[in-house]
Amino acid sequence: MNPPLSKPSVYVIIPVHNRKEITLNCLSKLSEYGDLERCRIVVIDDGSTDGTKEAIYQSYPEVIVLIGDGNLWWTGAIVLGMQYAYKHQAEFIIWLNDDCIPSSDTLSQLVEFLQKHPDSIVGSSCYLSESNTLIETGAKGAKALMAKPGQVVNVDEMSGHCVGFPASMMQRVGSPNINRFPHYHGDSMYILRAVRAGFPAYLLGSARVEHLGHIKSTVADFLVSCKSQSLLIKFNTLFWQKRSLYFLPTQFFYFLEKCGVVRGSWLFSKKIVRWSLEVLQPQWFQS
Repeated sequence: MNPPLSKPSVYVIIPVHNRKEITLNCLSKLSEYGDLERCRIVVIDDGSTDGTKEAIYQSYPEVIVLIGDGNLWWTGAIVLGMQYAYKHQAEFIIWLNDDCIPSSDTLSQLVEFLQKHPDSIVGSSCYLSESNTLIETGAKGAKALMAKPGQVVNVDEMSGHCVGFPASMMQRVGSPNINRFPHYHGDSMYILRAVRAGFPAYLLGSARVEHLGHIKSTVADFLVSCKSQSLLIKFNTLFWQKRSLYFLPTQFFYFLEKCGVVRGSWLFSKKIVRWSLEVLQPQWFQS
C-alpha cells in the first residue's frame, strides 16, 4: 500500500475581469467540491467595475482578493498571484481561468500528480461545455495535442486553463513575461521556458475542466465587433490591441522564442501576410 500523501500548501490563482457571474459560478463549484478548504484561493480582480470583488467578499470571505487597476491583463494578474503565493510559502501553484470549471477531483489529481512527479508541470484536459468536445490545449513542437481519459501526454507548451506546478519552479524560471506576452501566450511561453529549463510538462487526461462558452482563436473572433468599421480600425483591432490573439508584438516574440530568430522571423512575416489577407475578405465589408 502506498503511504498517504502529505497535505501540501496549494494556491489556486484565478485572474478575473468584469464577469462577476462567471467568477461566482467558478467559486461556487470549488466550494461545492471542497477545494476552498483544501486550497488557498487567490482571485486577482483586475479593475472590475461590475461588483466582482464585493460579491466575493460577501459570499466567499475565505477567498483572497488582490486588486489590479485594469492594466494587468491575464499575464500581469497571474504574476501578481504567483508572487503572492510564493511569498506565502506555497508548495504548489495552480492557474485556473474562471470560465474553466474543474471536475470534483481535478485539482486533487493535479496535486497528487505533482507530488508523485517532482519538478513537473501538469495541465488538465479541456472540454467545451456545450458540446462536450475534448480540445487540443497542448503542443509538442508544431503538433497540437490533447489528453484523452487515461492518457498522460508529454508536451512542451500548453494553455493556462488549469495548470499546476511546484512553486519552487519560480526560483529557476522566474515569472511569465508580462512585457512580451501581456495577455495571450503568457501561459504557453512560460511553460515552454520551464520545459527548456528541465521541468517536463504533461496533460493529464483524467483531470477534466469544462470550458464555458467559445474559445476565441480565429481572426473572425476578433473582427466581429468592428465589422462595420473602417479598414484602419479593423487592422488596429486585430494587430494593435492587447486583447487580440493577433497583437503583433506578442506574435513576434512568440515565434521568436519558439523557433529562433531566423525561422521565427520568417514564420512571423508569413503569418502577417496571411492574417492581413483574411482582414481583406469581402465579408468584412458587407453592411
